Amino acid sequence: MAQVHQTLGAIYPDDMWLDHDINRMLDEIRKYLPEEVPMVSARTHVPMFAEDAELEEGSSVELGIWLAENGDIEAAAKRLMRLKPSVFAYYCTTASFVQGVAGDEALKKRVEEATGLPCTTASSAIVEALHCLGVRRVATASPYMEDVNRALIGFLAECDIEVVNSNPLHYLQDHGIVPPETIREAALRSDVPEADAVLISCTGQKTADFIGDLEEEIGKPVVTSNQATGWQASKMMGVEPRLPGRGVLFEN
Repeated sequence: MAQVHQTLGAIYPDDMWLDHDINRMLDEIRKYLPEEVPMVSARTHVPMFAEDAELEEGSSVELGIWLAENGDIEAAAKRLMRLKPSVFAYYCTTASFVQGVAGDEALKKRVEEATGLPCTTASSAIVEALHCLGVRRVATASPYMEDVNRALIGFLAECDIEVVNSNPLHYLQDHGIVPPETIREAALRSDVPEADAVLISCTGQKTADFIGDLEEEIGKPVVTSNQATGWQASKMMGVEPRLPGRGVLFEN
């Protein structure tokens, strides 16, 4: 294989707080990248709600909007420039879909204007992956609160993808602490016959070690945030990703 002189610049919101959880998430991201593609990463600040806070309906959507708009994303991208990335990927699904397609496009444009380099997001990559697989109807599983789940459904509808069933687990923050077996079971429960595929949304979810078996069990493609982002970022760098056991997406 020819040597690849490309590096992915990954930006993600620091909503897990413990290095243990952050390191597990970064390991998960790398599992969906070809070995020849190195990754450098930077995190953005996330305000944390008190555990006993009484949150109104819409609070998690408001947090997603804050993450998208507060300027930390461009600052993180600029910090990464000294490590010479080739492409940027923003690894937060909620912040990139919560304001619809226009918000997702605006987020990418801000990074591109700040750095002069191309950028994708988890949400853009999910749409590209589903379209590549010919998916028009999807079942979803996620750790989201109900307001964010509705925003995801609306975003996908803008992209001509119908959500025929959804199973949000209602975690406000700390999405990275959801056990892999919990999100796997959520995906199984969400699947319905009319769905062309199952989407596991949220970059905090650890799916790489079970996605192949899950696809075999349900008999249809499974797309995840980290999987789709790694797939699209690799293609943007001119690398044809072939990762056995990481889903049929990497066979297309």
